Amino acid sequence: MTRIFWLSFLLLFGEILALRWLGIEIPVVRDFPNLVIMVCLVAASAGISKASSKSLDSKVMLGLICGACFALLTPLIFSVQLGLPALSLKFGGADDASAITRALVVLMVVVSSLYAIFHLIGKWLGKEFENAPPLKAYSFNLLGSIAGTVAFAVISWLAVPPYVWIAVAGAVTFMVYRKPVVPVLTLVLAAAAFTTSSHSMWSPYSKLDVEPIVLEQNTVLGPDNYILNSNNQYFHCGLEVLTPAQEAKFKEEAKKREAKTNRNLWHPFGWVQLPFQSTPYHDNVLILGSGSGTDVAYDLANGVKHITAVEIDPMICKLGRERHPNKPYIDPRVDVRNEDARTFLRYSKDKFDLVNFAFLDPGSTLNSASFLRVDNYVYTVESIRAAIKLCNENGIVCMSFATGAGSPVTERLYKSITDANGGVPPVAFTNQELYSCYFVFGPGMKNFNPANLKAVDLVPYKTTGEVRPCTDQWPFLYLAYDTSGLWLYVMVLFVAVVLPALLLLRGGGTGISGAEWANMFFLGQAFMLMETKSITHLSLLLGATWIVSSAVILTVLLFAFTANLLVSKKVVPPVHVLYACLLVSLLIQVFVQIPESSSMSPVAITSIYCFIDCFPILFGSMIFSTCFGKTKFATQALAANLLGVSIGGLTENLCILIGTSNLTYVAMVLYGLSYLAVLRRGSEKQAVGAE
Repeated sequence: MTRIFWLSFLLLFGEILALRWLGIEIPVVRDFPNLVIMVCLVAASAGISKASSKSLDSKVMLGLICGACFALLTPLIFSVQLGLPALSLKFGGADDASAITRALVVLMVVVSSLYAIFHLIGKWLGKEFENAPPLKAYSFNLLGSIAGTVAFAVISWLAVPPYVWIAVAGAVTFMVYRKPVVPVLTLVLAAAAFTTSSHSMWSPYSKLDVEPIVLEQNTVLGPDNYILNSNNQYFHCGLEVLTPAQEAKFKEEAKKREAKTNRNLWHPFGWVQLPFQSTPYHDNVLILGSGSGTDVAYDLANGVKHITAVEIDPMICKLGRERHPNKPYIDPRVDVRNEDARTFLRYSKDKFDLVNFAFLDPGSTLNSASFLRVDNYVYTVESIRAAIKLCNENGIVCMSFATGAGSPVTERLYKSITDANGGVPPVAFTNQELYSCYFVFGPGMKNFNPANLKAVDLVPYKTTGEVRPCTDQWPFLYLAYDTSGLWLYVMVLFVAVVLPALLLLRGGGTGISGAEWANMFFLGQAFMLMETKSITHLSLLLGATWIVSSAVILTVLLFAFTANLLVSKKVVPPVHVLYACLLVSLLIQVFVQIPESSSMSPVAITSIYCFIDCFPILFGSMIFSTCFGKTKFATQALAANLLGVSIGGLTENLCILIGTSNLTYVAMVLYGLSYLAVLRRGSEKQAVGAE
């Protein structure tokens, strides 16, 4: 049982490690939500189902693992030469064919490597399950998964670099497979991780690199200024606030520099002034996405009495306190809130003269693909409406974003603001040179004078047509239905996930009936949907953070462990009653939605909706454990369940069409199919008994 625990630890810890590390170092991987998890689960499922197979012995598998590790090293070590940060699946560029081809090659290398690694882990785990009581083995499987989740959450919180993550994974691997090849591969992978991030800071959310701005001597801009890169992409600048005369002189100096440096340096000087120039009232200011604090420093220099600065990343907050030239976060007039912007908007009771949505996304997200399915709950109608409610009678809301005229994102923001503002459109501007847009709206618009916006050359924005607004039920700010991009997105998922799954189905398993296999598969598929929906719901309540995601995964695993324990003690009702309870819990989830605001405390409302989200998982887990405890083919049943979990990650993409809340209906259908499989299995047993 000890091996099951550590192999399960390794499986879950390794999945999260691959998801986070590869997603950061190879940005194009982030364009496919759940891709890494789905590939790992399909591979593990294949390994478990082939646990007794002699088709690939250990030496051959280890050879494949070595090849996979070195295949992964190539793009990571030669990141600059291959141009990994610039790889994209975006159509329309001058070099799009070459860039897309290279991106697809890198993606397939990643997928193939992960498949080989997790196939072997699955095979080891399957062998242990073959000779163990199913429910007892499953308990240790869940305990190992819980430990893996906690371990990675702690590592993320401590902000240790990836070579430590790899060392932990290598140490656990050596515990279950004591061969010299394990420490050798661990050292090689850790060395590769060290070469790509030896000078980086790893926050709970991203890889951060501080690049000092080196300027010629005697420039008006003093020392200690820097560019902050996040996940190998430009994020923002930490710049000293200058007087108007100094700023004019610096801009003249900046014109002599090359275009990119010029843009990155003088862009903040003008743009941070726009919110301040948008209203004559500045006593109490809220800045969402305050970053290192340049916006805060400008407002302080211009006499703002109190600033609430909301920044989710603790490492970036630390830069604002210790590294920024003006050190704005140590000023007593500043209240720094290290939390998610949406969470702050939900629970704050303060009133502000100015609410400033700063550049929460510098635009790098949009450059990676023509079809992006990335969630964002800060720019939804509900979030914007909450920001408007925080304004006093003369207050206004300002929003900046790194898209220009003609971008569907600019149009979606315009539409979302209009819907949130009771049908009143915002005053909107764009600047194509900086490729940015600026919106002004709120109850204090009578005091807004566009003639005061002198810091940047702005052009009035003209709406281009109808788009779907961004809402909590449809939070896809970046989504544009580009036909070529959508086709590429679907094909990558088909080759990486669906094709291996179909091959696994074709290989099948020996002994397990079709009805029993289908029951396990649909239970896994529905389980993944409900877990994803739980993460979405709690992200709305507590923020889209790694801590929240880890807490949800941990809670789900604890519910599954509790369910398995209850089934082991034989204190659960018959499976038909469990399905009825499951249906009731899903119906409650349908009719009880998270409110935009509430008088209840954050702890109370979070607890209520956590239980509403997790009760279907509890009953679903009881059903799984009940069926799993009766199976004579534990490895095949577990493989079917893991495959279902993986395909559940694909099914979750239906939210693009139906919205996130309607995934509950999809889960009902899947659990219904599972119940039909249970009935079919019962009929088969009766038929065998009659014979």
